[in-house]
Amino acid sequence: MAWPAPAAALAPAAALAACLAVGAPAAGQSGSTLPPWTPGTLDIHHISTGQGNSTFFVLPDGTTMMLDAGDANPPGRAPIAPPIPDASRRAGEWIARYVQRAAPHGRDPVIDYAVLTHFHADHIGLVSVESPSSSQGDYQLAGITEVAEHVPIRRVIDRGWPDYTYPEPVESPSVANYRRFLESRRQSDGLRVERFVAGRSDQIRLLRDPAAYPSFEIRNLHVNGDVWTGVGDATTRIVPPLETVPQRDWPTENHSSLAFLLRYGAFSYYTGGDLQGVPPDGYPGWHDQETPIARAVGEPVDVVVIGHHGSIEPANPFFLSTLRPRVSIVPAWSRTHPAPVVLKRLLNERIYPEERDIFVLEFRDETKAAIGARGDRVASDHGHVVVRVAPGGESYRVFVVENCTEAGVVVRTYGPYVGGRGEGEE
Repeated sequence: MAWPAPAAALAPAAALAACLAVGAPAAGQSGSTLPPWTPGTLDIHHISTGQGNSTFFVLPDGTTMMLDAGDANPPGRAPIAPPIPDASRRAGEWIARYVQRAAPHGRDPVIDYAVLTHFHADHIGLVSVESPSSSQGDYQLAGITEVAEHVPIRRVIDRGWPDYTYPEPVESPSVANYRRFLESRRQSDGLRVERFVAGRSDQIRLLRDPAAYPSFEIRNLHVNGDVWTGVGDATTRIVPPLETVPQRDWPTENHSSLAFLLRYGAFSYYTGGDLQGVPPDGYPGWHDQETPIARAVGEPVDVVVIGHHGSIEPANPFFLSTLRPRVSIVPAWSRTHPAPVVLKRLLNERIYPEERDIFVLEFRDETKAAIGARGDRVASDHGHVVVRVAPGGESYRVFVVENCTEAGVVVRTYGPYVGGRGEGEE
């Protein structure tokens, strides 16, 4: 990975020192930059912008995928949380610049798949009247649409295409803007758009040399209340017919998020947007999507991305005791993430006894102070988190990369871990 360090992006020395001081036990070597991706390697970059979720994948044959591109901070409004690395650019542009650096060398950066878990602003981008207009179509720039302004996107997969009516019409200025972006790019660039289909293992696939990596697979686990059963491509429906449900209990945008399981040899990785596992008191039990997903997966998973930024509803005990993650990644960005009760479950060895490392993308100081000593038990509390899986999936490492500049300094290295939920060796 080529990590330029333009002077305009560098923080003052004191601020840089504070940024590099990741609150975690010392583990591995730091101070260098992440070497470039090489064929056969799987890279998963969890990008920290302080404004929402975005993950960039470089698959073993060089196929690229971006999962979400959030920006919860529209122009003209006070930010919910401070942007990272700073406010000189919007989150969509920071994400695009990261993708340009992390993409395979030797060819122009491109995003083969842009997959959106659901339609909240911290996953797709929030527009306002002050959001800039695109130079490439009749839409504004925020999140996913701003990324596309800088890096070509070949295919978009989301939960709503083509009608965006489940469980009722999805209507907001940001979604309307996103749909204008899709129509504009379909006509001008031949952008392909699909609806994510639960159960399938061929919707997201290697595009450049699939025969060289037969052990690679992405299995679609959940979307819009449909859950894979764990058998073939079969799914089951966990949401009752909507006409039998009071509208106040209908699935929310979070409940409708898509989820998938990536496998590469012995290595496995789970992510599921803002899905929930602990419905609030008084809500229907089927508002728990994690339990049926965990039943379908049915085995330990090496790396698990904790849903809903580690807010109060994800990571129920059955989900954790089934997936038993060696590495948990919490894509927190605001001061309400992670919730104390979720961090307590993630650390609870009565739920599962094996070793575990927890990486939080942005653990705000006020949140950490409120949680207390338990907050000091995470492996890292800020920074980009990169999972690098060795060819064939037999082992992997986790790199914490500073997020206060674009220099890409690795401040912590963990592993190698053994694929197949093996124990790590520092």
